[in-house]
Amino acid sequence: MRIQFITCIFILILFCNCSKQTSSITVLCEQDAKGNYLLKWEMFPEEDNALVEIFMSENDSIFSSNVVYTAKSNDYIAVIENTPENNETRKFFRLKIGNTISPTVSNRFFEFDSIQNFRDLGGYVSSDKHRIRWGKIFRSGSFTRMTNHDSEELEKLAIKTVIDLRSKDVKNVRPLKIEDVNQVRLPVSTNGYNAMAQKVLDGQFLRGDAVIYTQDTYKDMVTNFTKEYAELFDYFCDEANYPIVYYCFLGKDQSGLATYFLLKALDIPTDVIEEDYMASHIGIDRIKSVKNADSLSESRQEAFTILTQTDISFLKYGLSCIKEKYGSIDNYMTKELKITPEKKEKLKRILLTNYN
Repeated sequence: MRIQFITCIFILILFCNCSKQTSSITVLCEQDAKGNYLLKWEMFPEEDNALVEIFMSENDSIFSSNVVYTAKSNDYIAVIENTPENNETRKFFRLKIGNTISPTVSNRFFEFDSIQNFRDLGGYVSSDKHRIRWGKIFRSGSFTRMTNHDSEELEKLAIKTVIDLRSKDVKNVRPLKIEDVNQVRLPVSTNGYNAMAQKVLDGQFLRGDAVIYTQDTYKDMVTNFTKEYAELFDYFCDEANYPIVYYCFLGKDQSGLATYFLLKALDIPTDVIEEDYMASHIGIDRIKSVKNADSLSESRQEAFTILTQTDISFLKYGLSCIKEKYGSIDNYMTKELKITPEKKEKLKRILLTNYN
């Protein structure tokens, strides 16, 4: 009888814990080539055929009670069609299923004519459950060949500050085709992509060369350009500069390292930071970067793959160089990049939601 009594108590406790289980909604937002928003969701625990109410806003924190679209939870996807009205400004979304409301979402990646790997850092969640605000800070590839359409799309984002992190050997830095923007030049790294790409085309630069070059680039960036990265964070810590976009040639190396330091300063978990670093696979189109890339010899294609794609080993190599000299990433960020506890607090107040 005693065993049966204890078993009943255990089942009752388990039932009570399950009944109090918190529901959550995970939502992914994408935008297709036509400008339509695609919302994909999962709910935990699942509810069959529950009503999904979708709310839309032009502000990432203010939503009206008007439902713009309804679906069933088992649909797992909804398409909010682009209209001339919707296309004027970027849209943000929240989903409601039963009594559960999702976090605010929007598209992370943007489609431009010539700008690659342009994306919003909004939506990432810190270790203490604060989210990075949408539409405040962006990372990107080069703006050099931007079209008038690209300029119009950037102006819709109300960008105030554009920071160019391309290497020192970049020549003919021209004013951007964006009105009322502060253009800042902070060159990071000595030898950039263009010279190496030409060597690949000439057959003088193969896969092994590309690996060594990329490793040397990361060591160069973390060793010889601390002043530039420290200055970058001075811009990040001034709220008057926002919205900000920073960029390098493909938006993966100088920008990737900058993003690592920024997300770490905001206490974003390491696995999320690494996922963001690797997401350049999505944002970079190798065909746009290298003409007739698929017709090159196998050895040249391998070299271009190293130069145009992200590999977590290169980021970790750069970080290992930091740890070897400074003992830890935190020491390096504090001593060399001047990201003091006071600066971290300022960054969090600017970039994180509900942070006091």
